[in-house]
Amino acid sequence: MESNTALKMLKQSINSLANTPDELIENLFGICTLKKLNRREIFVRSGDYPKYVGFNLSGIFRLYYTDSKGNDWTKGFSTKGRFIISYSAMVQKRESFFNIESLTDSEILQFDYEEWMKMIRSDMRWYPLTFNLLQTVYIMKEIREKSFLLDDAASRYIQFMKEYPEVETNAKLYHIASFLGITPESLSRIRRKLKKLS
Repeated sequence: MESNTALKMLKQSINSLANTPDELIENLFGICTLKKLNRREIFVRSGDYPKYVGFNLSGIFRLYYTDSKGNDWTKGFSTKGRFIISYSAMVQKRESFFNIESLTDSEILQFDYEEWMKMIRSDMRWYPLTFNLLQTVYIMKEIREKSFLLDDAASRYIQFMKEYPEVETNAKLYHIASFLGITPESLSRIRRKLKKLS
């Protein structure tokens, strides 16, 4: 991807959260590195101390936990125009609890989290973005918790398809099923039922 296109995407994404001066975004872009990841390549590995934030220019990423027996559960997905980050690990300076894997060949902008924090601490104009970004993450978490407590599996799947339509063809059945908190067999039944109704 060309540098100008990548910068334009970064500006659009940041400004969708909070109007941010071009100067600040260009300063952030100045510490970014364009990185390509192959399908199934790991961006953040569970147990490692992450240093970098990614901005997804193209591709699909899966965030997932793995237990001692090698079983995994999908925490979330990241699609084009979204940040990919193991946030609490970087804030607390500890190992990541989960993996971030590219499900497709992907391109990201990668930048050092601590360098960005220095920019934020030195210029108050960053604060609306950081506040709104944290608000957005908290709201998403609350909505997901509500869905697990009050919605049936079919409703959760329908909402998933609205939010991540491009993931369906690139993720495995069990990736999506574990994200929804159901078995792959249950997801297959839901798909068949919805297909009959359409």
